[in-house]
Amino acid sequence: MYQVIRTEGEYEPWWFFEDWMDFIVESTEYADFQEAVVAYERAAEKLSVVYPFQKTKETYLTAYWSDGEIRFCENCDDDVQLYHGLMLLQDRKKLIQE
Repeated sequence: MYQVIRTEGEYEPWWFFEDWMDFIVESTEYADFQEAVVAYERAAEKLSVVYPFQKTKETYLTAYWSDGEIRFCENCDDDVQLYHGLMLLQDRKKLIQE
């Protein structure tokens, strides 16, 4: 199964830290890869309109953000950038590109 996942958190979606799933705000499953790609591209278009900055580190792993959108990080005792991540995964893991 493929998943198109949106996250909100203090780091970009390609890091896959131990707690990355805690930052999921939306997740949709697809049996077909092409359907998942279409859903990912639709979501990417919407996020691009809302957030002026974006960076894609690897295929289907993109972070979106606005300069002034910050949140307080308890662990680091400081304000940090809030990132909106968009991911297309297979079985909740990064896609293996051949």
